[in-house]
Amino acid sequence: MPNKTPQPGSPHHFLAQLVGPWKGTSKLWLEPDVPADESPVIGTVQLILEGRFALFLYQGSIEGEPQHGMYTFGYNTTTNHYESSWVDSFHNNSAIMFCSGLPIEKGFSVRGSYPDPAEGPDWEWRTEVVLEDAEHLRITAYNIMPDGKEAKATEAVLTRGK
Repeated sequence: MPNKTPQPGSPHHFLAQLVGPWKGTSKLWLEPDVPADESPVIGTVQLILEGRFALFLYQGSIEGEPQHGMYTFGYNTTTNHYESSWVDSFHNNSAIMFCSGLPIEKGFSVRGSYPDPAEGPDWEWRTEVVLEDAEHLRITAYNIMPDGKEAKATEAVLTRGK
């Protein structure tokens, strides 16, 4: 992408709309039928590398323990797919999860996989990033079990901070 202002409606324009501070609530489901762990979350999105990518740095807690994470979002103009990389201090251990996907209404959905720590089949992970309006961002992730069933894993409901 040349270092020009992204065209309105383009994927890179969408990423630029995410820029700024965010705060809200994060929920985590360790089991589908068990009530979610809920905590405050704060984060900041900034554009990097001449607007090619958006970097989301965030912090919250899980079961009272501090948790930090980093998402890199981009749009690959060669494959016409959104792409992301994700690391955090709770879910990923020492791995980087790479995901790829397509636009959805008001955002995009990306999908990746991770190994089962019990050495079973790999599981998949799907993340939806939805900018509901200029002030509200929702990032929802789902575990996809080897049999294809999905279960909500995390959800951050964020409001643009000041």
